[in-house]
Amino acid sequence: MYTLDTKLASKADTIGAYISETGKYTGTFVRAEKLVSANKGTDGIGFTFRADDGRECRFDVWTRKGNGEALTGLNQINAMMACLSLRTINVSQQNVKKWDNGQEVVMPAPCFSDLMNKPIGLLLRAEEYEKMADGQKTGDTGWRMGLFAIFQAGTELMASEIMARKTAPEQLAKVVVQLADKPLKKQSGARHASAPATSGGFADDDIPF
Repeated sequence: MYTLDTKLASKADTIGAYISETGKYTGTFVRAEKLVSANKGTDGIGFTFRADDGRECRFDVWTRKGNGEALTGLNQINAMMACLSLRTINVSQQNVKKWDNGQEVVMPAPCFSDLMNKPIGLLLRAEEYEKMADGQKTGDTGWRMGLFAIFQAGTELMASEIMARKTAPEQLAKVVVQLADKPLKKQSGARHASAPATSGGFADDDIPF
């Protein structure tokens, strides 16, 4: 005997589906893979995010140039760590789903497992990009999801609020108002949001976890 579970029924529609709409999501990272670009040696992390409704998306966050210069993505990684109450993250081999020769397979990869399989909130936006083939622009464009901001899933506090030991979320609502698709070229009269500014650093004694 079975009894209808409307939530499970709705999930059946999202199996294998991908996040394609700008918005606010909660879920987990099922992949947080260490990346190093082949041409310039830039460090980063490749994420696969699975929302609570089962839909997924992939995006990369680049953190440091090959010469060690910090990129803005480093701010985002630190915000993730704050929202997950992590002081350090380390690399270990994990079995994750990756694309290989045009198909998705499970294979070992160096990952930051401390970031994975824990509830987290994200603001994601659709970003237009120029398609490439053999290192050359094709003239065509596509859309992919990009990371805009991070918040603590259970409380909706953002990193600066966590560091300040606030208990009531205020910042997220302000950032959501800025959330919008990001076309490749600005259109006349269009207003496009920029990533929210991050707060200054904190001494170890000020970290509340």
